[in-house]
Amino acid sequence: MKLRYAELGDRNNPTMLLLHRVPENLHTWFDIAPDLSKKFHVLALDWPGFGGSESFMEVKNHNPRSFAAVAMDFLDTLQIKNAHLMATDIGLSPALIMAVEHPDRIERVIVMDGIPFPTSAYSSWEVKSFARKNSIRAKALIKWFPKISAKIAYDKGFYRGSNIPKEIQDEFLKDGYNENTQNAFLAYFQNNAPGQAYLESRIHEVHQPVLVVWGRHDRFINVRLGELLAESLSNSRLEIIEDSGHFVHMDKPEALLKATYAFLEQEKPRKVGF
Repeated sequence: MKLRYAELGDRNNPTMLLLHRVPENLHTWFDIAPDLSKKFHVLALDWPGFGGSESFMEVKNHNPRSFAAVAMDFLDTLQIKNAHLMATDIGLSPALIMAVEHPDRIERVIVMDGIPFPTSAYSSWEVKSFARKNSIRAKALIKWFPKISAKIAYDKGFYRGSNIPKEIQDEFLKDGYNENTQNAFLAYFQNNAPGQAYLESRIHEVHQPVLVVWGRHDRFINVRLGELLAESLSNSRLEIIEDSGHFVHMDKPEALLKATYAFLEQEKPRKVGF
């Protein structure tokens, strides 16, 4: 499988892998990656079926566990032994699955505004519709009217209006009209629950430090789910970003970077032997 990725910064620095949300691609990190690259070797990956990456042959493989495996294979191919992760939205579950399955390689994890567990209690009507097979609403939003869907996403996903540069918006919209991306988008949500259940059953095995970041005014996934996720992790910190919606990394990049640097510079707890 061919995957598109971007690489910034010095390879001698610690690696930070950025895992994007839907319906976007690696360009979603336009405000974050350049700043992170001053201190980190930054890699931004397009998920299978999104941006410039090929889709899985079997659409059912667009799911959290398969995405986690793809991301680890990607690190293997680039001979990256250890990495920090930053993930938003659909990237949240794969990132935490990677932490569970590869505790010796995944160091610290920053996750934002996603749905780690098999529940729809905290989701908006749009997100709920994506998970329903043969949903007319989902098809209308993703397949029939992608431009209208994008407008809804950005009107609702930002606290007070989108600040995405036009060339980046055009890149996202091009993906929105791509049939492979549309299929990957819906397939991921409709094959999400088993991966969420798997993560929920093993969440107690995540021992790496995790920073859970949520927009106070996320209208797609309620901030209460971020609080529950932080409570379920043994070594976590919760950062609720004020005046931010679902797209924290684009809505309030400075606040996200400030929280990220404080978290990454935090001293690791030392084991005490007896």
